[in-house]
Amino acid sequence: MPIVTVATYSGRTQAEKDRLAEAITDDLIRIWKVQKKDVIVLFQEASHGNWYASGVRL
Repeated sequence: MPIVTVATYSGRTQAEKDRLAEAITDDLIRIWKVQKKDVIVLFQEASHGNWYASGVRL
């Protein structure tokens, strides 16, 4: 069962997340030959103030 986690800034619309989850699912079905029911896509969202790179807030 593939589980894909998408870490992102908050603020994307539900429609955008739906479209991305569908595209990821379709590619996993095609490439890994798994069943649709076995694919899980998880969105982890955080506000911009919670992201850091090299110790610097993004």
